[in-house]
Amino acid sequence: MKLNKEQLEKVNEGINAIFDFCPIIAEDNEELIYSDDRIKEIVEEEEDIEGIEIWFPGEHDYTFFEVDDFIDSVEEIKTIEIIDSSYIKTKLSRFYIVSANDFTDEHILSFHSLYTKGKGYQINLIDESLIVGMVATKLEEYESDNWGTITPYISIEIEYETENDILSKEAEENLINSYIFEVADTVNIALTFSEIRNPIYDLTDITGEIAEGDIESLRELEPYNIGMEFFVSAIQIKDQELKFLNFYKVLEHFSPIAVNIEANELMRKKLDAPKSSFEDGDYIRSIFTLANSMRDRYNDEDLIKASFNTCFDFVGLFPKLPASLKKKIKSSIQVKDLDYSTDKQKLTTACNIAGKIIYKTRNKVVHAKSNFNLTGDEIQPTEYDELNEFMKEASSQTIRWYTRQPSHLKLEIIK
Repeated sequence: MKLNKEQLEKVNEGINAIFDFCPIIAEDNEELIYSDDRIKEIVEEEEDIEGIEIWFPGEHDYTFFEVDDFIDSVEEIKTIEIIDSSYIKTKLSRFYIVSANDFTDEHILSFHSLYTKGKGYQINLIDESLIVGMVATKLEEYESDNWGTITPYISIEIEYETENDILSKEAEENLINSYIFEVADTVNIALTFSEIRNPIYDLTDITGEIAEGDIESLRELEPYNIGMEFFVSAIQIKDQELKFLNFYKVLEHFSPIAVNIEANELMRKKLDAPKSSFEDGDYIRSIFTLANSMRDRYNDEDLIKASFNTCFDFVGLFPKLPASLKKKIKSSIQVKDLDYSTDKQKLTTACNIAGKIIYKTRNKVVHAKSNFNLTGDEIQPTEYDELNEFMKEASSQTIRWYTRQPSHLKLEIIK
């Protein structure tokens, strides 16, 4: 990149700001300051300046920064405010230190693509953040040749467009939790809040290629709700039974809304009767009967069946069910396969069968005792991997389904 005099002076301004904030960085990076003669030479020769390489304490190599990105960050560098070891503020950015549950080759974090935009902000997942590296250096959380101040950390950055767009801390945290849910749903990796810290325990070599992935960006963030926390917890768990329970909690949490929707619709139909019916005793009693029958459906089994019927695309997810469950459903409703042309009543039956078996499987896991009586309908242990793939998708869709519901159907209203 060819820089003019003003841009080169801006680079000097940024480097001096870094040195003022972290004097120790200046000890190994004094050559980064361009002299007046050097600036003149670069401009006259039209030299290409590819980037800036900074040496951070404890690191084994220089860290490279694109020169245009560095220039854009100068004002942010000059306004760093360390709230604590996990949260950093600048004029227009906020940094939340996080860690990931999985760095294996199976699950590679694609730092440069896990971003999303909203009104007045953009959220990014960043490795080797200049500002985080500066703060870690300022906090002296490093050890020569063993623990650096920039490569060990990843952070979620909220970049605001203007100061007027800056959210409250509570709103920011809800936004971050929504983002963590989207990352978990998209790449199957759970991010958790962490801190800048030089560990006192034996260091483990954190390796693995950080590569570009196929995901260009995350979806627009959904408003935060507690189901997202259950979902992210499930992503982190290795034990397949416990993972299943956490996904089940998502469906269970939102299932009262599904029952409430059905109850409201049935009651509205009931009240659409001719006005003369309201003077009939049998009609009045039938309203109470309907209300009582819907109240009776607020039991664990009927609630989970309601979620299967209402909260997610059961037909679309049917192929993801374990083979034994698919076979049982197709045999019960006497179809070769389940698709969107399947009779509505048969689809309802299929949802109820699946919900019942999932409920019984949940009971088996919760009551894991030697004297627990199995019914024979439970999912076999060998099928938990497959079951959890279904549960993950169903939970994700349920969380998104909930956000689309009108205010009068939100949980805080109907409970």
